Amino acid sequence: MANSLEPNHDQAEAALLALRNQIDTIDQQVQLLINERARCAQQVAEVKQQFSQQRQAVFYRPEREAQVLRRVMERNQGPLSGPDMARIFREIMSVCLALEQPMQVAYPGPEGSYTEQAVRKHFGFSVKGVAMSDLEQSFKAVEDGRCHYAVTPIESSQEGLVSHTLDLLRRHDLCICGEVELELDPSDEKTLIADTRYLVLGKQYVAPSGQDKTSILLMLQDQPGVLHDVLGVFRQRGISLTRLESRTCQHNNQAFSLFYIDFQGHQEDPLIQEVLAELPKEDGSLKVLGSYPRAVL
Repeated sequence: MANSLEPNHDQAEAALLALRNQIDTIDQQVQLLINERARCAQQVAEVKQQFSQQRQAVFYRPEREAQVLRRVMERNQGPLSGPDMARIFREIMSVCLALEQPMQVAYPGPEGSYTEQAVRKHFGFSVKGVAMSDLEQSFKAVEDGRCHYAVTPIESSQEGLVSHTLDLLRRHDLCICGEVELELDPSDEKTLIADTRYLVLGKQYVAPSGQDKTSILLMLQDQPGVLHDVLGVFRQRGISLTRLESRTCQHNNQAFSLFYIDFQGHQEDPLIQEVLAELPKEDGSLKVLGSYPRAVL
C-alpha cells in the first residue's frame, strides 16, 4: 500500500516545488519594483529640495498618501482584502518617506500604549516615535521643531472628547493634518479605558484629498439659541457634522461656551467657505483647526 501512495506524493512535491519557484520569481520582481519605487521617492526629494528655494521643503503630504491608499483599495481584486493591501502599501510608503526625510513623531507616553499604536498605524514603522511625558509636551515638541508631527488622543471610548486635548488645541498654534482610528480588541482589559480616535498635528496646511473633514473651535457667550443659530448655518447648506462637543471655559474673566465641531468637507470647498464666513469671528471666537483627509484605514 505504501508504494501506491508514492506517485501521488511525488506529484504533490513536484507541484509544490513549481509553485514555490513561481513565488520566488514573483518575490524577486516585487523586490525590484519596490526598490524602483524607492528610487523615485529619492528623486522626488531631490526635486522638492531643488525648487523649494528659501522655503523648507515639505516631504510628508497627508492628502497625497490618503489618495494613494484609497486607489490601492479601489483597484484591489483579491484574494487579499482592500485594507490588508493598503496596510502593505502603508509600510512601503513609510520606508520610502524615510529615504526622503527621516521623521520624528511625538506622542504622550508610555511606550507600547494605544497612542503609539496610532502612530504606527498612520505613519508606519519607519518613523521614530518619541514618547513624551504628557499631552502638552507633545504639542510643544512640534512647536519648537524637535518633532515633525504629534499624535494625540481626541476621543475616548468611555468618556467622549478628551477635554485636555481641547484646551491645548485652543492655546497652541498647530494644525490638524490627519486622523487615526483604532479598532480595539474587546477582549483586551485595557480597552475599557482606551482612546479610539487620534489627531495628527503639525504646522503645515493640508490640501484637499477629495474625502476630507474640517475641525473648528467656536467660543461664544452663553446666550439662548446660540447653538441653534450655529447649527442652522450648517443645516442650510446640507453639511453633515461628524462631531459636536461643548464645554464651559473662562476667557477674560468671563464664562463662555467652547464648541468643538468636526464636519465633512475641506475649507477650500465653496460651501465650507460660506459656512466659515457666516460663523461669528469677533474677538477671535472662531479658530479653524484644519482640514485633513478622513481616516482611510
